[in-house]
Amino acid sequence: MRTTYFLFFALIFALSSHAYSQTTVSGIIERETRWNAEDGPFIVVGDILVTRRASLIIAPGTQVIIKDTVKTEYLTVPFDKADSTLISIRVQGALTILGRRNNPITFTPQTAGAANFGWRGIIIDEADSRYAEIAFAEISGAATGITIKRSNAIIRNNVIENCNIGIHAMFGGSPRIQNNLITSSFAAAIKVERSNPQISNNIIAFNKNIGIWCDNSSRIRINYNCFFGNRDGNFLDCDPELGRLSKINKNKDSTDAANNIMSDPVFVGSPAEARAIELDVNVPTDPSRVRDTAIFRIVNAQRPQTVVSNDTNANGNGSGGSDDNAGDTSEPRVRLSGKNRFVLSAKYSPCLNAGDPARRFNNPNGKRNTIGPEGGPEFLND
Repeated sequence: MRTTYFLFFALIFALSSHAYSQTTVSGIIERETRWNAEDGPFIVVGDILVTRRASLIIAPGTQVIIKDTVKTEYLTVPFDKADSTLISIRVQGALTILGRRNNPITFTPQTAGAANFGWRGIIIDEADSRYAEIAFAEISGAATGITIKRSNAIIRNNVIENCNIGIHAMFGGSPRIQNNLITSSFAAAIKVERSNPQISNNIIAFNKNIGIWCDNSSRIRINYNCFFGNRDGNFLDCDPELGRLSKINKNKDSTDAANNIMSDPVFVGSPAEARAIELDVNVPTDPSRVRDTAIFRIVNAQRPQTVVSNDTNANGNGSGGSDDNAGDTSEPRVRLSGKNRFVLSAKYSPCLNAGDPARRFNNPNGKRNTIGPEGGPEFLND
């Protein structure tokens, strides 16, 4: 009996120890290194530098938490002013951050909160483009979520929120930035500086200032994206034709010449979905389809009248545009809680099947790309 009790409590202790396990990481990585979910969460207590001949692989479901601390030692010359004080994950070798659609990798500061930039972010510093990919990750609370310098890295299917800048493409390279959601950035969702990124199928919405901040000289492809609610404009120093609505897509939504839509993406549980549902319910039945006109007159007389305003600035180069809830601060435009946050409304979102029609962008079910992190293939074939 004593042996049985001993084995029982030993098992409970082992299980509880595993449940509360964590790994502290920092320093220079000089060989292939893998972070697995079962070994986490990984607590980053100092700078991480992946050298030229090394690689960092982060498996699906892994949690990475960056500790609140001010740096006093540097592994190499600081990348910029923010990097001189805040912890960064800097990659000069190979980087594979590849979560899954239903099992993302998360990067969060120890203390989360709006405008609390607790770490520098992930820096792809001239890393080998063949082995640089960040996919199905959630990145928050960084000075710059992802910085890409002289690399053709692939950045796809991520949620990047509450950063000063979401993605910064700089000093050469043609990174592919596709099917991301970038929201609640303070300065800009994407900043481009002497780089030639391909920006497609992204939702760039509800950022506090600019959607995409260009340098007025780089060759940038910006197509099949959704822009909305960026307070100081969707574009700054970009092609002046961007944001000028001139076409109608297959979903019968207005787009600019590059097939970008300027509409609320309509997430599940958002005020936009609630208004759409209310309008749907209150739309009167076509009288030509009514058989019992007496009952129809009674029901229609009792139906509440709904007025829906839409004063969104379609151009997007000046004001960021606003929905009819812009002046209401009592309710957030996007609900940021729960497992289904940032899930597109299956009935009302204009982003559904509105992305690039090229087959390589198709959703897992084979249908045309859905703009945002829900869309696109699970794995790239090119």
